Amino acid sequence: MKISDYIIDFLVTQNVKTAFLITGGAVAHIVDSIGKRKEAKGDIDYIAVQHEQAGAMAAEVYSRLGPGIGVMIATSGPGATNLITGMCGCWFDSVPGLFITGQVSEKESQDATLTKPRQVGFQETDIVSIVRPITKYAVKVTDPSKIREELEKAVHIAKEGRPGPVLVDLPVNIQVEEIDPATLRGFSPNSFESTTPEDSDELLERKVREAVSLLRNAKRPIVLFGGGVRLANGQSEALALIEQWGIPAVVSWSGFDLLSHDHPLFVGHIGVYGNRAANLAIQNADVVLSFGSRLDTRQTGGRVDTFARGAKKIMVDIDSAEIGKGRGLAIDVGIVADVRRVLPLFKNSLLESLEISSWKDHVQAWRAVYGGSVEHGDQEGLMNAYDFLALLSQQASEKQVVIADEGGNLVWTMQSWKIKQGQRMISTFGNSPMGYALPASIGAAAALPKENIICIDGDGGFQMNIQELQTLVSYKLPVKIFIMNNQCMGIIKQFQDLYFDSKYYATSEEYGYQSPDFVKVAEAYGISAFSIDSLAQAKDGIARALSMEGPVLVDVRIDTEQKLNPKLEFGRPLEDMAPYLDRKELKNIMIEPLLPESEKIPERTGWINLK
Repeated sequence: MKISDYIIDFLVTQNVKTAFLITGGAVAHIVDSIGKRKEAKGDIDYIAVQHEQAGAMAAEVYSRLGPGIGVMIATSGPGATNLITGMCGCWFDSVPGLFITGQVSEKESQDATLTKPRQVGFQETDIVSIVRPITKYAVKVTDPSKIREELEKAVHIAKEGRPGPVLVDLPVNIQVEEIDPATLRGFSPNSFESTTPEDSDELLERKVREAVSLLRNAKRPIVLFGGGVRLANGQSEALALIEQWGIPAVVSWSGFDLLSHDHPLFVGHIGVYGNRAANLAIQNADVVLSFGSRLDTRQTGGRVDTFARGAKKIMVDIDSAEIGKGRGLAIDVGIVADVRRVLPLFKNSLLESLEISSWKDHVQAWRAVYGGSVEHGDQEGLMNAYDFLALLSQQASEKQVVIADEGGNLVWTMQSWKIKQGQRMISTFGNSPMGYALPASIGAAAALPKENIICIDGDGGFQMNIQELQTLVSYKLPVKIFIMNNQCMGIIKQFQDLYFDSKYYATSEEYGYQSPDFVKVAEAYGISAFSIDSLAQAKDGIARALSMEGPVLVDVRIDTEQKLNPKLEFGRPLEDMAPYLDRKELKNIMIEPLLPESEKIPERTGWINLK
């Protein structure tokens, strides 16, 4: 059979139901093969997106939601290089993804010359070398007999250990080779050394005993769940663990949807734009047990040495390179293992609940007073983003998949949304590219046919992949788009208020940033669209959008001066977020002593008293 046909057969064996692609000269044979397989057997389909970046982002979310691994197929040169931003999303958020690129014929390749010119074949680009730093494996297949081995190897590497993207580059002459599949050599996982080796059983058991000893002596323990818990399929085990122990839990943004937010042990999400109550809890803990969280500076704050400064820190992560980070974060017990491998060991080692009733009372008091945003209420009739998103959260279904973009709209969403059991909240938290939410929603809709997908975007980010409205129309995907439209680059504008004397260069209409009439744009594509201008319209408008058939766009017109609060300003410890609490209040609610820099409030910023 033809190799391009074999590639599609292989995807079917990997339970891939939908691949994403854009055709091109160097990949036309593979596109033809998937089209013929679809018509002949109907066991695989494709979605032709409008931009390769969008296809890569769609494939990433398809991988998160299944079935099968996310696949994006692109042509050589610019088609391949356009994949990079989406591949970075897989890389930094540890999501498996298979990227297949066409390449010029070997006779037209740099490899066939001695002088190594910049380019020989038309649209020739050495994509393998370019993407090696952001992939787990990247290979150019030049031997037809190795196609099975390389495809199997690539998918295995993408999924094993800490997951991530892989790339297989295929010259045109290889794609058209005839092979006998029965003679092809396969890949043997047993001969492969893991990219993220774990602790041995003996070492793991010893470290768990050390960690359990710390927990038994703890008076103020806290558990932190990160995205690694879901990557390990350890959600139910994680929930059972904290319920058995009775220990309060906080989450990272990547772990935001692991617990329903009405769970009695849930406190909130930590970090720079985190929940003030959750930050207070982790900053006053005496033991922090982290499962599957990288503990990056968006969680710890820039003052890493002040993070949970009175606590013993236990960190469980599959990647030893993440433990401690080599940047001042002192880890007392670092456990290098898959979270699901570790959870049963903790559960079986600490069977009884801990006597920490006083600590839980403290945590619940913080949650009651400091558990929400402080930015509520319309100003001069302009709609508040937090109030709108709280309404959207209330009306979303229990199994709702929500895709958020980056920047201000993401912060407002994370600070407003209350997760119901079974909901998913997805964004690309590590790479954080604007323009993510719409193509990511396409990937979610492909993975979960007929399910309504909520897409939350900003006016700035939406324009970066606005062309994918055509993909929604072409495939009749039921994506409900809510654009949080403040007609500016709000998160940078707030930064400019603090550090650049409110000179809104490239962030406001006055200084060069503009956005179109999104309702008219959507209607030009044939998509139902309308605006919401006030909170009085919001409840009915949300219900209308969610009940309509097919794709819908809602232009949510919010206050151009809408702030993002609470937030951690540069140089402050995690418990001391802006808008600032009165110093007496902060001192009274803290168990750990205030740091010297928290004795005073920065002169440029006002303060609030939430009581």
